[in-house]
Amino acid sequence: MNIARIRVQVRLQVRLYVGAPLLVGLLLGLSAASAESPAPKKPGGYLPVEDVPKRADPAMSPDDRAKLVKDLAAARDRQAPHKPKDGTKPAKP
Repeated sequence: MNIARIRVQVRLQVRLYVGAPLLVGLLLGLSAASAESPAPKKPGGYLPVEDVPKRADPAMSPDDRAKLVKDLAAARDRQAPHKPKDGTKPAKP
């Protein structure tokens, strides 16, 4: 056989073995992309998590909120670690 003819046959086989799977994959990808998406489900009796209805009245008035913040800050300050009387370092929590 002629070497040039063998090279041509090898090139054709390589194109066939590489090109055919690529072409099949491309066609399958295009057919999947063109398929219609299913219709969205009808909403049930429950609201989605991020869709929370608005309240008519606020949960706390601004005065109640300020009082609560002040009380929480005072409670935090009361829980500050105390220094021991004998001069040793306090234990780490």
